[in-house]
Amino acid sequence: MSFLKSVRAKYSIISDSLGYMSRKELGEKIPDLAKAYDGAYGGKKPDIKIVAAETFSFPQEQYSQGSWHVIFAVLNGQVKELSVGNYYGKSQQLLPNSMILDCIVGHLSLCYLYVHPQDATPLVKEAEELSVNEYLALSVMQGYKAFAREKEFYEIKYKSDSYKKQAENPNEYKDTLKLLAEKGLVKLSKAGAAQLTLEGKNRALHAGKAVKKLRGY
Repeated sequence: MSFLKSVRAKYSIISDSLGYMSRKELGEKIPDLAKAYDGAYGGKKPDIKIVAAETFSFPQEQYSQGSWHVIFAVLNGQVKELSVGNYYGKSQQLLPNSMILDCIVGHLSLCYLYVHPQDATPLVKEAEELSVNEYLALSVMQGYKAFAREKEFYEIKYKSDSYKKQAENPNEYKDTLKLLAEKGLVKLSKAGAAQLTLEGKNRALHAGKAVKKLRGY
């Protein structure tokens, strides 16, 4: 399996992803780690995905196909860069008050902050409950390309009646996006193009329960 495929496979199955954090938020909460993060990325910096875990698995290799890992550990309040070559394929136990920041740099730009479950709560914001329509819109925005989102919204909600319901309520999806934009979860351009904000990405992670109910799971 290629480096890029292995990275995507590893992070697509993380079940304890708690949300995303911006560079600004990281700087406010853990300043020294934010400085290390800045040093890892030269240009565009990715949002940081927070993962609750009791162990961290090191990659099998550090460099491949234009991407590489830069990994930092926070132990006893001190930030230390780890030499990935010393840990290939090994696992590191995460204790309370310890963290690991895995920066994937280069062609594939991703960042994951691993924290012990008991330390995760202070890093994640509480959020108001959303309507089923709002959760559904966030879910299709995260899961589908722009041209397919509106169609999927109606098909998931109304199933075999989707074409009829879309004809009866042609603005239901667009109106839902406007509500999400008012809540800061979606950014709408003047042309009507929609994009998830950082907080919108966080809320989309928790849309599964509402969408499963609509699908009849």
